[in-house]
Amino acid sequence: MNDHVADALTQSPSTVFPVAAPAKDDCNAGQSATRLSELLVGLGDAATGELAALQHGAGAAAHTDDLGSDGVEPTDASSNQDSAGDAAMVRVYENRLAMVRLGMATSLFYALRTKHAPTAAHSLRVALSCSAWCERLGLSDEERDRIEVAALLHDIGKIGIPDRILRKPGKLTVEEQMTMDCCAELGCEILRGCTDDQSLLEIVRYSGTWFESRRQDDTVRGDALPLGARMLSVAGAFDAMTTDQVYRGAMSRERALQELFRGSNTQFDPELTRDFATMLEKRPEMLHGCVVDRWLQQLQNTSHNLLGKPVGSHHANVAGAGASEEDQSPISIFDSLSGRSSSIESSIAAELLYFETLGDHLRDGVAFTNREGEILYWNDSLAQMTRIAAVASVGTHWDSDELKFATVGKNESAECPVNECLQRQIVVTRNMKLLSAQSTDEHENLDHRDKLAPSKPASELPGRDVLVHVAPVENDNGGGAVVIVRDISDRAQMQSQIQTLHKKATSDPLTGVANRAEFDQRLTHSTAKAKQQGITFSLIMCDIDHFKKVNDIHGHQAGDEALIQFASVLERHTRGSDLVARYGGEEFAFLAIGSDNATATRRAEEIREAIASTPLKGLDGESVTISMGVTEFQTGDAPETIVARADRALMQAKENGRNRVVQLGSGFVDSDEKPEPSGWLSWFTSNDSGKQQEFELATPVPTDLAVEKLRGFISDHRAEIINVHGNELSLRLNVSGGNGRRAADHRMAFNTLIRLSESRGKRGVRGASLTQTQINVTITPLRGRDRRSASFGPCVRQVINSLKSYLMAEIVQTDD
Repeated sequence: MNDHVADALTQSPSTVFPVAAPAKDDCNAGQSATRLSELLVGLGDAATGELAALQHGAGAAAHTDDLGSDGVEPTDASSNQDSAGDAAMVRVYENRLAMVRLGMATSLFYALRTKHAPTAAHSLRVALSCSAWCERLGLSDEERDRIEVAALLHDIGKIGIPDRILRKPGKLTVEEQMTMDCCAELGCEILRGCTDDQSLLEIVRYSGTWFESRRQDDTVRGDALPLGARMLSVAGAFDAMTTDQVYRGAMSRERALQELFRGSNTQFDPELTRDFATMLEKRPEMLHGCVVDRWLQQLQNTSHNLLGKPVGSHHANVAGAGASEEDQSPISIFDSLSGRSSSIESSIAAELLYFETLGDHLRDGVAFTNREGEILYWNDSLAQMTRIAAVASVGTHWDSDELKFATVGKNESAECPVNECLQRQIVVTRNMKLLSAQSTDEHENLDHRDKLAPSKPASELPGRDVLVHVAPVENDNGGGAVVIVRDISDRAQMQSQIQTLHKKATSDPLTGVANRAEFDQRLTHSTAKAKQQGITFSLIMCDIDHFKKVNDIHGHQAGDEALIQFASVLERHTRGSDLVARYGGEEFAFLAIGSDNATATRRAEEIREAIASTPLKGLDGESVTISMGVTEFQTGDAPETIVARADRALMQAKENGRNRVVQLGSGFVDSDEKPEPSGWLSWFTSNDSGKQQEFELATPVPTDLAVEKLRGFISDHRAEIINVHGNELSLRLNVSGGNGRRAADHRMAFNTLIRLSESRGKRGVRGASLTQTQINVTITPLRGRDRRSASFGPCVRQVINSLKSYLMAEIVQTDD
């Protein structure tokens, strides 16, 4: 699937969600009210802060695999090391999956990986998702085989796309987009050489076709599209949006689901979109066991012939009974080199590992390029500065304009410092500005008339000041350049923090990390900074699995050693202004400043694997496992709601079997609020604050999923459910935000009435039916004196913004 096309939905700056006009064939109002009433009654459990238990299939929970999805805490140190793994084992695992599903056609997957490794990894993830989805839908083995193979090779046509288009970091031109649109046909031409299965070819051909396509060339639309193609479209778009791309960072899962629902009935099949979202809500981790079991253990020689050879033959003995033995693991085609070449590669790999480890622990951004300017290495600090992950930047050409590096000062050369260094073979040091996304978006949205006006100098644009140092490097492979980017915008702030640091007053005496008081202070500061300056952050709550058993079996000294080692591993994974704190007992909090949901989840997985592979002397060489909950600051959040949502994610991780990471929250979205008037002028403009506040919201999420999101809102805000009647829900909320002289004035109590309704409308040229949820919210202050408070308006907006984030909704503009 074309990742640029999958990202097209997110580029439309729609601030108000359009409400579809009710259709004539709308569902009966009485039936809708009854169903809504049944859904809302289940919210009573949230009044005590408890969530209803998620139902899941008993068969999926019984599966076990090498990744620890059985939910049993490992007791052998070697098994923990196997679960952690390294890059080489990941490659072997990829090879095993590809060989089992493709047989002799595995070379096609290898060719795609050689051409563009991120595309091959995307295809493998989509194939695994479709395999779990087929299991949920109960499709036949023949249809499931066909969809899995098509998913693995649906992007094989990218082999014929030029690198200048495939690896382009910016937006594609119209001609380049038309070239990318040929991927499906190119893929079918390649696959015709090894299969005559027309159903498989049609899945590949129509995998990028919109459900309601407006192109005249697309004669197949809607339900006439193959089921596999419609499934690939949804799963492929979701994976593309939740993965780092060279032209944008990864979205959170909640944001990606919101975009899928926005595109339902136009780009995606609405029923499949809803079923895919339901699968993610019903703990998809429990489906992984059956997928791996099917791919690596249950494939027989009787599998269907899809790509010129029975799937599973020749490799079935590798992935079957011997899959659990280390001496019978499959051999990659890259391992068939001579012993001399293997030793050379091993030495080079060891040297690269040393430099990568060194670069990942530097505060400065570091990158390596070859003589042509192609990026070979990109460390974590540079990824944090540019918001471009290493997987999306390595292999592309260094372009200062695309990477948002702008020259500062009239005396500075406008030439790219990397190009100047490579061409002249000299050391180049230059003061530059790394522009923020806000400034670049404003520049791209200028019309032709605005572009004729003189542009602002780079020094006046929002961003951070950096010092770029580029030096040439000579070696036997042709050399290149090393790029060092140093952030010089916060030197004064860093020096002030160092001078005012009080280690004893802010640290935990056992582990040496920050204590609870320091964490609360930093969380409050980070929340205020995110609201004022738009600097996002994520919170990771960590807890040691079965810690009571560690104390009971090995003693409290062994438990203390586990806590100290756990804190040490967490601190080794910090960067910049991150904070590690002991929240209480065996629970730790990791404040990841500048990390969004996707980045924090990836870092949490690295921490989890590091803990599982760290043996402890007090446990006789065994190690412990941890469960982690991840969430990002989102619009309308307060420090209490962030902690509550992260705790809820942590509890889901424990309920799903422990030793895993669960992500919740839609992520940070800039709000378009207008600043409140201050001073004596606010006295004249505060008359409307005493009125009853009523808002209309709309979300593309179906009603049953909207109720589940509302359940999380009630739990995280510790709201009290007053009454549930029909489709109406009455809540009592306490919101922090007052600024009175007394402590009681710092919190406001609201009576909140929420009415849910489900409507159907028409969308698209064919007038396809669209289901959406409308939410009417009425907020009334509980105390009369709060009506006249200047903080009443901001507190109301905080509640509405939080509802928008949880329900993935937008405010509907109504005509007065």
